[in-house]
Amino acid sequence: YLLFKKISWTNICPLLMTWIIVLVIVVIAGFPLTLTPSEMVVRFGDPVLINCSTSATDVEGMGWEAPFGGTGFERPPVVTWRVDKVEEWTPNPFCYVTLNDGSQYTVSPVITVYKTPDSVSVSDMGHGPMVEGREYDLKCDVISVAPVQNLTVTWYRGNETVLTQMFNDSTMTPVNASSTLRISTPRDYNGLTFRCEAELHLGPKGPKFSPNVTSPPYTAVVLCKIPNYLLHIFKSKTHHMLFYFVGLTGNTSKVLFPAIWAFLTLLIIGLTLLVVYFHNRQKKRGQYNFVPVCQMSNIAI
Repeated sequence: YLLFKKISWTNICPLLMTWIIVLVIVVIAGFPLTLTPSEMVVRFGDPVLINCSTSATDVEGMGWEAPFGGTGFERPPVVTWRVDKVEEWTPNPFCYVTLNDGSQYTVSPVITVYKTPDSVSVSDMGHGPMVEGREYDLKCDVISVAPVQNLTVTWYRGNETVLTQMFNDSTMTPVNASSTLRISTPRDYNGLTFRCEAELHLGPKGPKFSPNVTSPPYTAVVLCKIPNYLLHIFKSKTHHMLFYFVGLTGNTSKVLFPAIWAFLTLLIIGLTLLVVYFHNRQKKRGQYNFVPVCQMSNIAI
């Protein structure tokens, strides 16, 4: 009773709280196992090296488990995961330590493996030359890029940025991606260039300059719309289909001409060539006398 009286709750509580705090800190902090670096970005096919170290003294051994480049059971305090060429898109290695009492702890680095696109291109999706005042789609194809969730596609009209698109696909292996740009076509778009740029944003652990690939420029061809009064003149009540002949104006803008104009132009050119041909042929008609001179092989006209 006297012993219990001397050890009052006033003395026990601070000591108990201290042990609880120490235990919480140990649980939160975990085992002293450090990776250097703990996070990295590596290009597919490049080398990689990560050190795993511990400051604990009751360690029996440690090592790396990985699809490639794993180590055996080695003595502390440092073990290295070294690979000459990263050829896995999700390597997922982890470092482990085994204590003298048989317990084991592990830690894994965060590794992002990336690949720049094989090619980036802009296409008109098969619609060919455009007519002013209408809407058309241009398509940007990005071939074989990883990881696509870090990809940003930026569209440029001339040097002006007109669209930026990001992707939320979590696939880590190379995939093909595409982006579509819808444009209206005023007349002054004729001859204007469009291009798209594929860029990988890999964060602060990535390369200093974000890897990017730009498409060759796509040059727009915009045909001027035929005036409505010409459509009214050349349409009949029974024939509503109108064919056009494509010509050029002095300002290099494309212009659509009715097919009848092209037919009449070709007819006039053809008749002119026939007249010239028969006129030249008529001038060459006449009588020719062949008189032998010196030898039969020489003929004078």
